[in-house]
Amino acid sequence: MMEFNEYEFAIKDIAIHYSHKLKNQLAEDIILGKRDITSAEETKLLTQFFWQMADQVAKDYQNDGQPDIDVDLESCMEKLMNIFIGYTKKAGFNQQWIEESNRINRA
Repeated sequence: MMEFNEYEFAIKDIAIHYSHKLKNQLAEDIILGKRDITSAEETKLLTQFFWQMADQVAKDYQNDGQPDIDVDLESCMEKLMNIFIGYTKKAGFNQQWIEESNRINRA
């Protein structure tokens, strides 16, 4: 289960906001704890969502279209990255996260 501590509710709200905005039911279900990733393919899809969310956050920030949630988006995204990485690592799919992130970011 993707875990958010009591100080990370606003961060979780950001992730949920973008799962709605990007119409990603898999990501929303995982963030809400309704299900877990169970395959390499789902891990790739979740990784793609994270990077789409990061791109959308940057666009929204530039266009003043940020969600109405009082949080520093830059530190929020850093924390979300750590949460997503920790989640995929705990689920046994860290290599898929790394490979897909590298592919997306052309590293």
